[in-house]
This record gives sequence, structure tokens and C-alpha cells, in this order.
Amino acid sequence: MEKYVTLVYLPEDEEIANQLADEFAEKHVDVHLFEKHDLKQKEILYDIKKSACLIILHISEDFDYRYYLREIVRADNRCQTVAAFLQKSTYQNKYTYNEIEIKEGYPIEALCNDICCIMVGGFDARVNAFNRGRKRKEAFNDYNNGNYVWSLCLLLKVFKMNDLQVKEKIATAYSTLMDSDKAINYYSICLPGANSGSQAEICNNLGYLYTQTRNLEFAEKYLKLAIENGSPDALYNLGFLYETSWAYDSKMRRTREAFDIYCQVLESKTTSENSKALAKEKLQEQADKLLLRRNYAVAMTYYKAIGNGPKVAECLRNIKMLREAYEARKRQQAGK
Repeated sequence: MEKYVTLVYLPEDEEIANQLADEFAEKHVDVHLFEKHDLKQKEILYDIKKSACLIILHISEDFDYRYYLREIVRADNRCQTVAAFLQKSTYQNKYTYNEIEIKEGYPIEALCNDICCIMVGGFDARVNAFNRGRKRKEAFNDYNNGNYVWSLCLLLKVFKMNDLQVKEKIATAYSTLMDSDKAINYYSICLPGANSGSQAEICNNLGYLYTQTRNLEFAEKYLKLAIENGSPDALYNLGFLYETSWAYDSKMRRTREAFDIYCQVLESKTTSENSKALAKEKLQEQADKLLLRRNYAVAMTYYKAIGNGPKVAECLRNIKMLREAYEARKRQQAGK
């Protein structure tokens, strides 16, 4: 089995096939594209024999790909098969393989991530006591080079409960592939045995993943733990949680507190530069909105936090004008 996937598509699906191939390329997964004309195309059958995964797109119409499936059987079932369809094929009742239904609005990135997770689960790597160390080193090299899909294929094979490094890398790789549930499981396994520095990072990652899965109470719990342990990004992530969570749970509506946290991010000496840049962008956007709504006092607070002097001066002028207008109105009413 070699590290590439075979993608077979109909001529009508060429655009989607190319988009999917581009998504795989971003994940460092090589794709061999084949436009299907004939069921017994020898070059496709030969390619499948060595492929790690066969992807069949049948979005435009139904077609019979029994010969491809027979070729996989001849290849000792080492290749995973994924069928991505818009309408269920009549042949899908005869064969057992992975199915992904492409509903309206289903993004190509999500399809790519789903296929990668299927491929990882069925990757055939012969690992034993004699080659485990070599496979582990190979997996770490792939991980360090950003090849998370191929790294994950091997990491799952060399996994041992007492190997914290492997567990952390598996969790990060799953997080990259947007499989939040599996990432949460592995981070949770890592947490008890991690040192204080690693615990801060793991808690921050758990908080972020729970935010993605809309489990807001656990997200808040782990982000606060990460802040206590000195995570450089957890404070911003907590603000982001408070800013966005009201859309899923009205009880968590804490938007004002979120922007106050963004101010703290800019003042903190321990937060990362990336978090500060994101917080500054959020505060700038919110301050501009408040300025348009004539909420000058709060807008000025945010402009001060990001160091936007001209806007602070504009807010002060507007506040002064409002105060003068208010005093003039009071004098006018007193004169009557």
C-alpha cells in the first residue's frame, strides 16, 4: 500500500473532483484522478491495487463499479473504499463499503475530512514488536512535516496507553481533521498524565473543541483551567466563547464580558501575539459599530485598549457635544 488515494469520477463531476483533490493536496495527500469511461480501465485497476483509498464520486448519475470493488478484493482488501453520492446507487445494496451522502450545502472541506478519517481507520500498516520503534519515528516525521493524515495512520497502529507523546499527536491530528469527538477522547486520556505546561495546552484545546461541538459548560470549564495553568491562548478563546455562545444557548449571553476579556488579552503579558492580534481586530470591529450607534463611552474604552488615539479624540468630542447639548436643554427648560 502506497501513500496516495485513487479518485474516480464521472465527466460531469470533474469540477467537484478537482476541488476535492485540492483539499487533499492541502493535507499533503497525493490524489490520482481518473475520469471514468470504461468499467475495465486497466490503468485504474492497477492504480487501485497500490492505493490507500479508492474514492468513487457518483453525483451526476448512477453507475456500476463492481469491477473496481472486485479488484480491491483481489488486492487482499487493503484499500479502503468510499462512495460519495447525491442519490443512492442501485449497486450500493450489494457491496459493503463506506458511504457519504452529499446533501445540499455539504462543503467540500467537510467531505475531504470525512474521507480522511475513514481512510485513517482502515489503513493497513503491519506493526509488530520488531518494527514498532521505526514506525513510530516515521509517524513523528510525518507529523512534524504537517502530514497529519499519514501520521495518524501510523500513530494509531503504534499507540500504547503509556505513550503520552503518541496520544497528544493523535489528538492534535484528529483536531486538524475536524473530528472533534475523537480529538476530545484522546486529549481527555492525555490530561491526567501530562505536566503543568502540557495540561495548560490540553485544557485550552479541549475548551476550543467543546466550543466547536457546542458543549458550552465543558468549554468554559476547561478554558478557565487553561487560564489558571498559564495557557497563552485560553483567555482569548474564553472571550470568543462568551461572544458567540449566545447563538446556541441564550443563558450564555455575555457579549459585553467577552469584549472586556479581549481588553484583558491586550493588557496581559502572557497571552500570545496571535491572540492579541485577533482580540485587537475584534475590539476594532465592535468599537466601530458602537461609534455608529452613538455609544461613545464604551466605544472610547475599546479604542483606548487598542491604542487608536484619533478615534478616542473623536469619541471625546462627541461626548462633549452631547453634554453641552444636554446642559443647554436644561437651561432652556429652567428659563421657561
